[in-house]
Amino acid sequence: MSTPQNLQAFADWVRTIRGDEASEAQTYINRLLQAWGWADAVEAGTFFEKPIPKGSLNGGMGWADALIEGTRDTVLVEMKSRGKPLAPHFPQLQKYWMYLAPKPAYCILCNFDEIWVYDLTEQVDEPLVRLQVTDLASQSASLAFLSKSEQPVHFGLNQVAVTEAQARSMGELFARLRQRGDASGAFNALEAQRFVLQCVLCMFAEDRGLLPNLQFTQALDACKGGQSSYDVLGGLFTEMNSEGITPGGQFKGTPYFNGGLFAHIPRLELLPDELALLTASAEEDWRQVRPSIFGNIFEASSDAVTRHAHGQHFTTEVDMLQIIRPTIVEPWEELIAKAGTIAELEALRFQLTQYRVCDPACGSGNFLYMGYNALKDLEVSILRRIEERRKSEAKKDQTVLGLVTPLQFFGMDTSPFAVELARVTLMIARKVANDRLGLTERDLPLDNLDANIQVVDALFTPWPKADAYVGNPPFLGGKHMRLNLGDAYVDRIVQQFPDVRDSVDFCTYWFRLAHDNLKPDGRAGLVATNSIRHGKSRRASLDYIRDNGGHIHAAISTQPWSGEANVHVSIVNWSKIPQAGCRLDGETVATINTSLRSSVDVSEAVRLQANKGFCFQGVIPVGKGFNVEPETAQDWIAADPRNGEVVKPFSMGSNLAKRPLGQPDRWIIDFADQSLETAETYPLPFAQARELVKPERQTNRRESTRVNWWRYGEKRPAMRAAIEPLSRYFAVPRVSKWAIFIPMQKDWLPGDLNVVLASDDIYVLGLVTSSFHRIWLHSQRSTLEDRTRYTHDTIFETFPFPQNVTPALVDQIRQAMTALSDYRNAVMVEKSCGITDLYNAYFDEPASQLVKLHRALDALVLKAYGWKADEDILSNLLDLNLELAEREADGEAVVGPWAPEPA
Repeated sequence: MSTPQNLQAFADWVRTIRGDEASEAQTYINRLLQAWGWADAVEAGTFFEKPIPKGSLNGGMGWADALIEGTRDTVLVEMKSRGKPLAPHFPQLQKYWMYLAPKPAYCILCNFDEIWVYDLTEQVDEPLVRLQVTDLASQSASLAFLSKSEQPVHFGLNQVAVTEAQARSMGELFARLRQRGDASGAFNALEAQRFVLQCVLCMFAEDRGLLPNLQFTQALDACKGGQSSYDVLGGLFTEMNSEGITPGGQFKGTPYFNGGLFAHIPRLELLPDELALLTASAEEDWRQVRPSIFGNIFEASSDAVTRHAHGQHFTTEVDMLQIIRPTIVEPWEELIAKAGTIAELEALRFQLTQYRVCDPACGSGNFLYMGYNALKDLEVSILRRIEERRKSEAKKDQTVLGLVTPLQFFGMDTSPFAVELARVTLMIARKVANDRLGLTERDLPLDNLDANIQVVDALFTPWPKADAYVGNPPFLGGKHMRLNLGDAYVDRIVQQFPDVRDSVDFCTYWFRLAHDNLKPDGRAGLVATNSIRHGKSRRASLDYIRDNGGHIHAAISTQPWSGEANVHVSIVNWSKIPQAGCRLDGETVATINTSLRSSVDVSEAVRLQANKGFCFQGVIPVGKGFNVEPETAQDWIAADPRNGEVVKPFSMGSNLAKRPLGQPDRWIIDFADQSLETAETYPLPFAQARELVKPERQTNRRESTRVNWWRYGEKRPAMRAAIEPLSRYFAVPRVSKWAIFIPMQKDWLPGDLNVVLASDDIYVLGLVTSSFHRIWLHSQRSTLEDRTRYTHDTIFETFPFPQNVTPALVDQIRQAMTALSDYRNAVMVEKSCGITDLYNAYFDEPASQLVKLHRALDALVLKAYGWKADEDILSNLLDLNLELAEREADGEAVVGPWAPEPA
């Protein structure tokens, strides 16, 4: 167990060493773990120099200093030498974390004297705590996750909790003002909104030193002292909108902020409870408020009903990171890593100042805020490399270049409230980045973003030109769009996107437009509901991207969305240039298809209710004494034709594959469900059963089998009932090479090595004979050496049949299957061979009549599904299966193994 003495001893030891990363980092980590009660790093499950594919900033293999897996929570550690600033190395740590699977709970950045602790699921850019090693004994709770024994972990002030509290407090203030304004008519909701946002910016500005002399706090104190908020706050906001420094008066020294947010100044007289709410919020430390999530929480607490109706959803910082890094950061990291001279780096920095980012559904600006911070990190990385090279190169002059600014970021949204929030969030971003990175750029005036972030509908407005499109477009299922958005609006969408004929998720339109607006070397990354992977929504979005030169290079296939139960999202990043090495669900893969898979995993398929009751395994007699020699069977029937009712040709499965037309070569006694008294009315068959079956059955452990000895062990009554009304049925050997269904005569009894399809419609036979069913069975099959095992549950019951087929096309498929069946029958009879020999001889011969007839059938079945020949058929089948399963779960009827009724 760790003690303060152990930790102090560690801190004392640290003062005695040089603090060299290369020679002392592993010893440092080992001693730190010993201070926390471990025998050594080995006992703590430490992996030094952990390889991380694509973990380096140039996209190659990265090597994390340590991954500690034996502690209560997995910990990633990145060491730097003593004296090195830690902030510039955070992007490397963040990238290691992104590319580890599973992800560590905590990350440590350390230069021997300082220890920064991160939880990147909570705060993606700021440490939870910055510790001096000299203070470790007194602040041990912040590293207690390293302890061998169970100890409480505590990091002090939680930025997320502070942000949530302040956002909800401001949401409450806005709600009160809006309600009062609506009731009195003294001011409207937009004025209340602007007033609250002006107050929010003042609290940020005051606690970050932009608004001197605590002027906002003093203004609130004056209001509490009896002065009118109409005059006092209105006067302060007016000075903040006046160019220059206020020369005198109550607000002397107030700098000019900008002509955007403060261009219009609502003058409101606050009631005592409203003033108290605002004052309490102003007393909090707004340096701890996270702009990247403040706006969303504020917006949600202010107008939750509207957000839900329009499918607006909050994206967490860690999920935004899954887009910001692959779409914006990583391409630049690779360029920076390749730049070898000051001139090349300066050229990159200039290019960075010309780089434009757009969020076409920006909401309160979270993606724009994180994108801006990412670009500032890249700019600092370039500057650091320039400085490193300047020390070693003779060239000392430096071209004066521009800076990355919020004016490189653009947004679109239909909500005026969200747009104002986004502008304020991005205005604040410059000062936050300057403070975080220690930059000396100007803080004021704030950038006027009125022209950059606008209230427009992205579906009907030209998009700003950008190098990267990122964001979280609204989710709204196709069947809910008219209910929530109205017929007139949906009709406009249909006119705007005539190629999208199906009802698809609302977000799919953003995918299409993002790709249409993408530059040849641009990138895009969007969040969507995971329906984007399937069916109609996939065809309207990701298939559209693929078919128009797009390549998905990073994705999260599906994950729960943190903001609402039962919602799962997908995250998709793509470009028009193929990328070497893709990342899918945290793993490196060769490619990512439009189903957001590296390959199609049909284990996801669901057994469909519509397909149940049609496919069966044959009977299991349990007893060799039921078998009858063919000559004996014929003699019995000749002696008494009634014996033909219980003595039948028996299909064992192999006959379907090896004999012409699948004819059985065996006979069997079958009393089905007959009583003992009825069975005795067939003297010859019954006598054999009593003589040969009954003695064998008496030793059977299953009581019902012993008692009902003249009946089969598995009689398959459901199968018998299903095929009884049919003129014939179809069957396939349970184990065979080709897995071909062939027609069976009704009086043939199928054994358990047969899989029976209870249909006599040759249209259905055409569907299960097509390459579509073969693709499905080969993806689902189990194998026995080189033979396929056909299963009624995993193959047939999951197979999705076409849903919308015209009667004319049904007839064409029947005709094509009839032609194929007639041809096969003729050849098998002529050559006295079975279906296996026929397919062995001709199925791999492109010019054979067999192949031609199969192609003709496939072309018609393709039309029945409504797909194109170059589509990924297996993905389409899986998508259709999942879609039909959802429809069944919603109580909708779907088409199974039968010809659809005419519409």
